[in-house]
Amino acid sequence: MAIIHDIQDYKPTFNDSLFFDNNVWVFLFCPIANYELKKQRLYSNFLKEVRQSKSAIFINSLVLSEFCNFWLKTEFNNWKKSNPSKMNYKKDFIPTVEFKKVVDDIRIALNSILKITEKGSDNFNAVKIDYILTEFGNCDFNDSYYLELARLNNWKIVTDDSDLFNNNKLNIEIITGNIK
Repeated sequence: MAIIHDIQDYKPTFNDSLFFDNNVWVFLFCPIANYELKKQRLYSNFLKEVRQSKSAIFINSLVLSEFCNFWLKTEFNNWKKSNPSKMNYKKDFIPTVEFKKVVDDIRIALNSILKITEKGSDNFNAVKIDYILTEFGNCDFNDSYYLELARLNNWKIVTDDSDLFNNNKLNIEIITGNIK
């Protein structure tokens, strides 16, 4: 069973190695306006504490891909509201000025994220695929992969996704603002 820490009670230390899930990066860097303001503040305050304690924050390409895809999908869905006859992402949205602006904004956010993180290897050759496939179904594949990477690297996962801790059989430590 996972060890769950309430983000408001957890005090990061220099020795912590943390892996922030995509949903945390979305709360921190994606322009989601008034969505879940309390959680935006929780994760923002935690990031400040992590930076002050000089804890290591790891990221990988899969999280960056999820971040980009989430933001682009969100903007496409918003764009469709003003362009209801245009429903094809690649054919209709990608050629637009709006798409290019979003991509520029995402690049800025990615550079900001990369400045405060360390690139974590995905170590595909070392992962225990059986662990990933065992967790897969309790959570999505990416989340089960993150759990395995956390096990391999002794990372604590910072997430708002309860799938990562409701069925976590790898006993990965989770830090979250999603305590009910």
